[in-house]
Amino acid sequence: MKTVFYGWYVLAGLFLVYMASNGIVLNTLPLFFPDLMQDFAWDEAQVTQPVGIFYLASAFASPVGGILLDRYSPKILMVIGLTTITAALAAIPFMSELWHFIAIYCVFAAGLAIGGLIPSMVLLTRWFDRYRGIAVGFLLMATNLGGWLFPLLISDALVNDGWRAAMFILIFLGGVMMLVPTLLLVRDRPQDMGLQPGGGPQESDAGPVQVATSSATDLTLKQALQSPIFYLLAFVTAVMWFCIVGLLQHQSIFIGQDLAIDTASLAFIFSTFFGCALLGNLVFGYLSDHFDKGLIMLAAMVSLTLGLILLRSAEAGGVSLLYIFALVAGLGYSGSFTMIQLTIAEFFSGASYGKILGTFVFVDTLAGSMGAIVLGSMRVAQGSYVPAFNMMIGLCLAALVSVLYLNRQKQKMMS
Repeated sequence: MKTVFYGWYVLAGLFLVYMASNGIVLNTLPLFFPDLMQDFAWDEAQVTQPVGIFYLASAFASPVGGILLDRYSPKILMVIGLTTITAALAAIPFMSELWHFIAIYCVFAAGLAIGGLIPSMVLLTRWFDRYRGIAVGFLLMATNLGGWLFPLLISDALVNDGWRAAMFILIFLGGVMMLVPTLLLVRDRPQDMGLQPGGGPQESDAGPVQVATSSATDLTLKQALQSPIFYLLAFVTAVMWFCIVGLLQHQSIFIGQDLAIDTASLAFIFSTFFGCALLGNLVFGYLSDHFDKGLIMLAAMVSLTLGLILLRSAEAGGVSLLYIFALVAGLGYSGSFTMIQLTIAEFFSGASYGKILGTFVFVDTLAGSMGAIVLGSMRVAQGSYVPAFNMMIGLCLAALVSVLYLNRQKQKMMS
């Protein structure tokens, strides 16, 4: 009887970890922002300032995490990072000053650098060559599943018992879901178990599956930094992260405060957004295994751009358009996120992948930091999110043009 390739168990463990870590820290905590603004008298810029600093701190922590992951056991580093994240979550109900919230998000940055996306991507590139697209899509679906599920789980507590009671639920669920799967399921590399990278049953019997890669594969970090493709892709991913982080961290304030949508409806819109993002991860991950990744990335970015246009067009009290926004933007957000990771791996996977990915994450998180900070500052200065949305739409259009050029360059490299 054929046995199941163990890489799928590794993927299942990483899925649960990523669902809790990013699903809570990045996608669910913004749901608390309106309550924090009311309790602590913070404005839009203040309540999102810790998020901006978080991405700034992550930008510098990520390359260090990439270096550590190329040298030491990803599993051990993940346990350390995820324990740190759980402790930071546990501190939130007891904070009383803005600097407390900032310090907590700085701890999140350190923990995620060795317990979040980078180690997960390093492990998946070690375990999978065949079906890597669907594996990465499935993994990235986890953060959106967390963004869909956790708001539903805490909605009653948030409305009836207050945000602190809701936080205690997240602390317990997050700690269990992050640490238990890491300890029980995650393994560093297939060779440690007498296996080869693959994606089907008993890949060790059949030998490693050879897959087509671009000519840029297996570059060192120094060589990658000399490639024009690196900088073009860095610009595209920076724009996407600026817009993604800005959207994720400010949509709850815009919808709940500017559009006057009640808390219960806001939680449901959040869940709809991330529920559609679940579908986007799988769909775009699957398509990337069967069609040109550049074209699939272009389609995802178009969907995200259309979502931003819909959000900008929403009016106070108009719930129906917000559900259309949640559908379109959810697909575009998750699809863009998935395709960015797959495109980076397509060009730069190899012995130095951890360092190169850490460098890209530095660019991403720096741009994400600016997205959270700039949108909050523009809202306070101009009294409206509309100018910020206009800027994001313009940036997305520039990124679309860059992806078209990137696709042309890739065709030249492969011809």
